[in-house]
Amino acid sequence: MANNVTDYAGLHRPLIATLIMTMMVSGVIAYAIQFLRHQQMQHLQDQFQADIAEVQTKIEERMTAYGQVLKGGRSLFLASDQVSRNEWHEYVSNLELDHDYPGIQGVGYAISIPAAKRAEAEQKLRSEGFPDFRVWPEGQRDPYSAIIYLEPFDWRNQRAFGYDMYSEPTRHEAMERARDTGTAALSGKVLLVQETDKAPQAGTLLYVPLYRKGEPLNSVVQRQQALLGWIYSPYRMDNLIEGMLGKLS
Repeated sequence: MANNVTDYAGLHRPLIATLIMTMMVSGVIAYAIQFLRHQQMQHLQDQFQADIAEVQTKIEERMTAYGQVLKGGRSLFLASDQVSRNEWHEYVSNLELDHDYPGIQGVGYAISIPAAKRAEAEQKLRSEGFPDFRVWPEGQRDPYSAIIYLEPFDWRNQRAFGYDMYSEPTRHEAMERARDTGTAALSGKVLLVQETDKAPQAGTLLYVPLYRKGEPLNSVVQRQQALLGWIYSPYRMDNLIEGMLGKLS
């Protein structure tokens, strides 16, 4: 009987060894697959983080450049007794926006208007060759704002001429933030008044405050009292992001 058991064990020892080896190999393979999957996920995660960092850098660099464009416009006003419409046109035209600043819709100037001076401001613009100029939308507010310069003054930007951006809450918040801090302020998402029913895009706006020359600007109250208006730019988001990130692989 003992011999039979011994013979049986001897006969099946290779099979048992094979099964054990198969289980070990399967375990190694499973571990290897898991290891490789982890390595791949780690690589993808590292690549994702690298891409995010690159995107962030590109956006920060581009928005800094756009802020400099607006500060340049403000410097033009501060260096002059008065900036004419033609001078503003020349300034913006020489920026070559389409080539160097893709995504930017234009560069404009919006004035702050006390309610008591709204009619006077409208009449001044009408006397400059815009007989139908008005501050819009209608309604009683104090103060108003009005876009009076916006280049390029093409058909799309002409839709914004006279618009009171201060009347819309999202724009209002960014304009106040720029006014009170003295620094550039980016708005939340809006629908630009330049948009039409054909392929509308979400938009955003960047504002830099313009103050009267020689006025003290050491406190929020002083900055509020010295405000003349805002140098600003509207952006169509799809165009802006494509301009910023279009070359990413």
